Amino acid sequence: MPKITKIPRTEDVLAEMRPSHYVTAQALRSGSPNEQESNHLTSFDGRFSVGTWRAEPYSEYIDSYPGDEYTRILEGRVTLIGDDGETRTFAGGDAFVIAAGWRGEYRVDETLLKQFAFYYS
Repeated sequence: MPKITKIPRTEDVLAEMRPSHYVTAQALRSGSPNEQESNHLTSFDGRFSVGTWRAEPYSEYIDSYPGDEYTRILEGRVTLIGDDGETRTFAGGDAFVIAAGWRGEYRVDETLLKQFAFYYS
């Protein structure tokens, strides 16, 4: 793998996306995410990754977020409803982080395209 790799622009990354399966049947509450992703970097030990992910509207309940994630929304809208009652909605251009262990509903309100950096705890 080259030492420096350009992350493709939206129109180019969509062409290279492949099916992914992060949302489990047990966690799914509604909708059908039809997930796709393009992986741009994975660390040697597999615990850190950078990529672009796309999902259609759906809702899932997450018992414990499996790691720390940085997200930048390219298109669409997502709402996070924590068990503590905090509700946050993010849309195109917004960036946010989710800490490992977060619990709540992850709801894709509009077809979502995001870039992410994820570290598995």
